[in-house]
Parts: sequence; C-alpha cells; structure tokens
Amino acid sequence: MKRITIQSNIALFLLLFLTTLKLEAQPFVSKELTQRLNESSIDSPLEEMFLQIDRGKYIAGEDVWFSIYTIDRGTGKLSSGSAVAYVELMNPWNIPLIQKRFQLSGGRGEGNFLLPDSISSGSYTILAYTNWMKNFLPYNCFTYDIDVYNPFKDADFWQKADSEGSPDKRLINSLNKSENRTHLRTDTIYGRREKVTIRIEKSDGDPDQSGITEMSVSVTPADVSASSRWINDFKVPGTYPKQYRFESDGHYLSGRVKYRESNASDSSDFLYLSVQGKVAEFKYAVIDTAGRFTFVLPLDSKLRNLILQPEHANNNMILEIEPSFSWILPESYSYKDTLIGSKPDAFSGLSFNYQASKIYGTKLKKESLTNDYKNLQKRRFYGIPEMEIFLDDYIRLPVMQEVFFELVPGVLLRSIKSGYDVKIVNPLTGNYYAEPPLVMIDGVIINDLTVLADLNPEIVEKIEVVKTPYLIGDLILHGIVNVITRSGDFSNITMPDYAVVLPYRVIDKPDTFIGPDYDDKQSSLNRIPDLRNTLYWNPSVKTNRNGNAEIEFWTSDLPGIYEINIQGISATGEKISLDKSFRVR
Repeated sequence: MKRITIQSNIALFLLLFLTTLKLEAQPFVSKELTQRLNESSIDSPLEEMFLQIDRGKYIAGEDVWFSIYTIDRGTGKLSSGSAVAYVELMNPWNIPLIQKRFQLSGGRGEGNFLLPDSISSGSYTILAYTNWMKNFLPYNCFTYDIDVYNPFKDADFWQKADSEGSPDKRLINSLNKSENRTHLRTDTIYGRREKVTIRIEKSDGDPDQSGITEMSVSVTPADVSASSRWINDFKVPGTYPKQYRFESDGHYLSGRVKYRESNASDSSDFLYLSVQGKVAEFKYAVIDTAGRFTFVLPLDSKLRNLILQPEHANNNMILEIEPSFSWILPESYSYKDTLIGSKPDAFSGLSFNYQASKIYGTKLKKESLTNDYKNLQKRRFYGIPEMEIFLDDYIRLPVMQEVFFELVPGVLLRSIKSGYDVKIVNPLTGNYYAEPPLVMIDGVIINDLTVLADLNPEIVEKIEVVKTPYLIGDLILHGIVNVITRSGDFSNITMPDYAVVLPYRVIDKPDTFIGPDYDDKQSSLNRIPDLRNTLYWNPSVKTNRNGNAEIEFWTSDLPGIYEINIQGISATGEKISLDKSFRVR
C-alpha cells in the first residue's frame, strides 16, 4: 500500500477537523473520544459501513435481507474506495457460520443469506467490513445482533452477553436535518391483500436541491422489526498494520510461499495463476523477498478453478493462501437462557407463518444465476491466436508427438532425457527460441510435458498457438501453446504437489425479493394463504429529480401492526431514518 503523501495528510486532517464540528453535537460521542479522533485523524480508517437489515427476528431456514452503505468518514458521502463488502454471520459462540462477499458500486450494495434450518436458537451477529477496514479490526466494522429461533430444537436460547471493553456507539458522520426535511406519507389502515402506497417527499421550499438519492425500505410486523439507525461500532485504533489496501478495481487473493527445507525465497521468481476452461485466463504475481504474493481477480460471480504454481517447478515449495475474511473479530460471549417477555409470542407467530409457507410452497425470492454470464471473459488472455488447428479437420493420429509434427508447423514436441519439451520457431529469425514457451492444457499451465505427450488425441478438440513473443507486464512469454480438450475441464490429470487448486467465487450474487401481486381479481381470490414474515423489502430505491419516490406493495392475510423502516442518504452525505406504522384489519 502506497504511503499517503504529506500534502494528502494535511488535506485529510483539515477535512476531518471540519467534520468533527458536527460530531461534537452528537450525544453518542464523548468529548474525549472526539479529541482522540482529531488527534489520530490521519491514521484512522477512511471508511465506515452500515447495513439495513430487513428485520430483527427470524426462524431458522428463512432468508436475511440487507442493504449495504459504505461511507467516507471524512465527507460523510457514499465511498467509492471499495468494490467488495465482506459480510459474516457469527453464531452465539463467535464462530463464523456464513461468509459471503458482495459487490459494491459507488458505495452501495445489497445481499442476502439463507439461515440453515439446523442451527440452534440464539442471538447471532452480522459483521460487515471492507478490505481496507481489516487494518482496523476488531472494532471498526458494522455489527448487528439478530435473534434466531429454531422450533425443532430444544427450548434453550443462547443469549449474547455484553463484552467488557466494547466500543462506543456513535452515529455515522451524524444523522442530520434531512430527517426533518423528508417525509413518509401513507394511510394508517388497510385491508387484507390491499395495495399499500408509500410516498417519500421532500419538504416544500427545501433549499437543498440534491435530496435523498439512495434508500432502502423494509416493511415487517412491528414486533420483529429491526432498530438499526445509522449506528456503527467505533473505536480509535492505537497502532495497526498497514497491510490491507482498498479493493477498488478487483479482489485481492494473497498468500505466502514457504519452503520445506528453509524459509528462503527467491524474489525473482514469478507465480502463475491459470484458470481451468476452454477460454484461457492467465495472471502472474511477483514473489517478494518475504515470500508474499497477490493476485487481482475480476469482480464477477463466476466459479473458477484457480491453479497456482511457480514459474519453475519446485517440489520443495509450499503455497499458503490467506483467507480473505478476517480472523480478528470483536469479542462476544453467550450464555444459555430461556425466551422471556414478548419473544415467545413473536417467535410463535413467525414459526407458524414460516411452516405454512413451506407447506404451500410459497416463494418470496428469485434466486440468482450461479454464474454471471454478462461478465464472463469471452476472449483468451492472448487474444486471437496465430494458429488454430481443429483436429476434426484432419485424419486422427495416434499420439500427440505426431499431431504436432504433422499438423502444427513450427512447434516441436520432442522427447529428451528428462522427459519431453516443446520448442517454437521464432517467425522473425527462423530459429528456435532458447527459452521454453508457455504450455497449457485447457488453460492450465503444464510444467511436466509428459502429461501433454501422454494425452489421447481422441479427446483433443483443437490446438491454439502464439509464435511471437507475448508481453504481459514485466513478463515475456516466448510463445504460447494451448491444447483444448473436448470437455475443456482438464479432467483425469493430476496436478503436482507444488500446485494449488482452489475453487473460488469472488462475488456472491444476491437473490431478489419478490412479493405477490393482487392486481387482478383472480389472484386476490387465490386460496393459498399469504403469510409473509417480511411484508416488503427493497434494498435500492432511487428518487426522481425532485427528490421524491413512490413505493407500492400488497398486504398479506395477516392482520396486525406493521412497521415501515426507511434508511437513505443524499448525494451530499445527509442521511435519513424514517419509521411509520400502519394497521392491517
């Protein structure tokens, strides 16, 4: 991570100094904490995170929905510094139960996860942070506790206990006058399966023309609604390692190279990353003097089989991949308790609704595609090859040596004392390159060319060749040979011990919340019961040019009091938290 310049430090200090004028007026921040913030403004993290959760109580097996806001600490506006949000669900014993990464765009994102139906009843914690915020953990992250009840487990409820030394609570960069300038309007009484219209409007004569531009909306029964209001855990760190960077253009996959017989590392070596498949993807990283390396992966939801291996085969080498989720977590304790107060009644209603919905097959979400087809890389990393030989166009030959000799001019696969090697003729000089080319099978780099020589030509679809030197950053490839099989999955080939095969998905695509539509009479008379525990959820509502928005949804078959909860932010960094109740007869 590049060191911030002195000029940038001064500008940041002045910016944060002006911002703290607002912080002093907040009852959530003590004078001592504000002073410490001023003194350490240069070293304090530049991002904060806030999640709006759809509700505060769930039944095991339900989905948790959330909207993500990443805030620049200095300006209070949405931050564009990070493109990846890390979200975890911690069980009552502070062990990660679910870990997912979601994409951020302009400081905004959304996500959901399914609660396993086998978990115990208790208080679970949602954590959220960016890669940059890992430098300041355990306390500089978003945390929110939800209660989960499993009706098919024992009656024990594992309650969270307040840990000693927990950080101060404060509002994220102040919750200001936008709350008084933006209004939520709707009727107070509705019937069952009736359309609800919510209007978010700016006050007349408001001098601020920007208005609230980003909002998220949740509508749930009042006794299970979430109470988060732009509050984040905050603690000014003392010293911290400046290890993690902003993930602005991609996701960082890092690790370390170790050796079985010594800790020495060769910083001149490259580490290669290739991806199994018919479309060749390739990256390289320089191994530094400490043995560390980092790859930047594209931000998409494609599940890739990543193969990491050194430039030169080395069975003495061990590759250790660092986990992308932090091991430094806020302290948490739990104790066995029983449900008290209004919780039993609330959970009883949620449980009945959930089980009835499962029986009748009611679906409230549209699941995302496994892979993000729009963002898939459709071109090989080397572009259009100079030679592309389809084996079906020729008579089948028995071995790969004959295939190269007869069908691939200028490329020689030959046997040597130590096995096999591949030589490519330089088209400019007519001589063979002294350096070996990059050889792949289904996009996977092959160091032991015996694997290529033993490949059955019957399963090969085509061979792609680049003869001229190919430059990638500081790396020069003296030719490329990529043998692509019909399956394209690199099957029945064992990787060497020094290679790491890592199935990896960078981004989890969120599902879409869907509710019923009773616009026509036939659907409104449908006899399948509508027992939604979350009546409505919309993680991203955008206002029009006047700063107003209109939201519509339908009530269910459940009478009672419902709570509308809206969180929002303007282009200038002003925030709103709006609540309003209505009754369904």
